[in-house]
Amino acid sequence: MSSLNVKDTIIIGTAQLGSNYGIANKNQEIITSDKIDLLNLCYDHGLHNYDTAYAYKNSHNIIGKWVKDYKVKPIINTKIPNLIKNKSKDIDKIFYKSVKDLNVVKVNNLFLHNINDWDRIEVKQFINTILNKKLINKFGLSIYEEKHIFIDPKIKVIQAPGNIFNQQILLSDKINEFMENKGEVQIRSVLIQGLLNIDPKLLPLNLQDARAGLLFFRNIAKELNISRIHLAILCINYIIPKAKLVIGIDNSKQFIDILDIKNTKIKKTDIIEVLKKCKTFSGDHWDPRNW
Repeated sequence: MSSLNVKDTIIIGTAQLGSNYGIANKNQEIITSDKIDLLNLCYDHGLHNYDTAYAYKNSHNIIGKWVKDYKVKPIINTKIPNLIKNKSKDIDKIFYKSVKDLNVVKVNNLFLHNINDWDRIEVKQFINTILNKKLINKFGLSIYEEKHIFIDPKIKVIQAPGNIFNQQILLSDKINEFMENKGEVQIRSVLIQGLLNIDPKLLPLNLQDARAGLLFFRNIAKELNISRIHLAILCINYIIPKAKLVIGIDNSKQFIDILDIKNTKIKKTDIIEVLKKCKTFSGDHWDPRNW
């Protein structure tokens, strides 16, 4: 099986810029200069696509400082928070604050975090306005379930969760139909917020149901002589090769490891077998919302 094109496939996730995001991230708070160094490392290696959100603590501000200080031009994808907690009419304030904090004049993909907000007339009107003004390239939804995928002429991109254990959305007819209609798909939680890297013996009590699956995955990765991160990414890329994968980076060592995936070779038959077996471990415990 051919290697993965890192630059074309991976979007750098930035949730961890503002906080210790992910179950496996036990690092103490990293100083801003180190976070910016990490952004520069990614950018200098040709990864120019970044995922963030208004709700990610301080992430917008750190990216904005990086853009201003280093005169870089990243491709930014961001999300509007749940408007139940914010008034619908405030979407314009949230968007323009995001643009200001990020120090950009244009957002690549803008997502709604809550799909029900798309039913609001004032939200649709605002999205139409910023599309017409070319302040965003594409509008889309950040979803959690297959039923949230639907065809709408304004929705050009969706971001959905997917991993080796919970493959339902990735294999769904709806996501294929969306792509056939020229929709862009981004997959997040590929590494299950770091859970794939945890020693199964160290799992907290609320995640003991994940133990068997993690043990299998660790053992099969060792047997195939491939890192767990590489195996997880390559498996998802095999299922849905046209999708972009949002991968959070915690440190430079992890980034270099992910970058090295371009040199990793694995048989197609091995990937198929891993996916087949991992699917038998599916369950709600792989969804971070349930932790």
